[in-house]
Amino acid sequence: MNRLAKYVTIAVSVGVVCFLLWYFSEIVWYIIISAVLSIIGKPLVQQLTRIAVGGFAVPRWLAAGVTLLVIWGVFLLFFFTLIPLVSSQFYDLRNVDFPIVMDSFSGQIDRIDAFIKEKMPSVASGFSIRDELVSYFGRIVNVASFRSFFASTASFISNLVVALFSVSFITFFFLKEDGLFERGFSFFFPQRRRESVHNAMTSVNRLLIRYFLGILLQSIVIFLLTAFGLWACGLPMQTSFAIGAVSGILNVIPYVGAVIAFVLAVAIVVVLSVSKVLTVGIGTVLLLVGVVFLVVRLIDNVFLQPVIFASSAKAHPLEIFLVLLMAGYLAGVVGMLLAIPAYTVLRVFAKEFFNNLEQVRRLTAKM
Repeated sequence: MNRLAKYVTIAVSVGVVCFLLWYFSEIVWYIIISAVLSIIGKPLVQQLTRIAVGGFAVPRWLAAGVTLLVIWGVFLLFFFTLIPLVSSQFYDLRNVDFPIVMDSFSGQIDRIDAFIKEKMPSVASGFSIRDELVSYFGRIVNVASFRSFFASTASFISNLVVALFSVSFITFFFLKEDGLFERGFSFFFPQRRRESVHNAMTSVNRLLIRYFLGILLQSIVIFLLTAFGLWACGLPMQTSFAIGAVSGILNVIPYVGAVIAFVLAVAIVVVLSVSKVLTVGIGTVLLLVGVVFLVVRLIDNVFLQPVIFASSAKAHPLEIFLVLLMAGYLAGVVGMLLAIPAYTVLRVFAKEFFNNLEQVRRLTAKM
């Protein structure tokens, strides 16, 4: 009976915790984002606190404040530089007359239509690739969708202000008081498990610092390679750097981000060709753009990703791929973004608390 009561108590406690996490999910997200930012900013705080001029040493609260300003300064500088570049490209895309674009590909489209009608006459009845493409792209960039987007901007900005203030406030104290997040997290564990929690949090902190810094370096490298590669192919510098910046940002979404960036690049190249901006034939430019993205993907897959995952997740590439697939199926793009950090945390805690299980030892052997 005592054992049954113990299990019931544990089940009820877990249920209550899960309900509270769901009910206060926004606050939980603020804490998670703040924890990530504090992990990224912790090395800078440590460096600043080592500075001593005469008898004056930089206090930790000042180092935390400076680090927080640096983090937001980098974000603001990046987005204020990026937004004008990207918005100009989308503005040009919005004003495209897609029937004219289709006319520039009339020969290729007519040949595909003829092939479909010849091979699949039942399917091709009343079907036209030209009409379908015009309708599809028209829906994507129609004026109504842009109006809807800007109509929701006010609500988004108000929510963003609350989120930024909350995240900044929490991050400051995570940076100021070393181990604050760990102490708060260990509150949910019994005293005899506190040392195990400390060991796990130390490992998680080390691995996630490597992971996030690696992702940052990876995005910068992809941005530069894509931008200069497209510029060398004959695209205008502003367009090349806009596509490169978007590629670098979307690269944090495994696999899917690269595809989205490539589709965007192709759409912009088509617009530039119709607008007579390019001096080279559109077929040649599209081929060169494809080569640039292919080379960048090879560099990323062969050199960048193995280094990042080997030093952080410490998992087999197939294991990572399956985790990403499951996360994408469960939670979409957000799930894919959080899959590797979450999987790393789970493996570290599994190794610390369940290392007596053979399956756990095999799964965490490289950690």
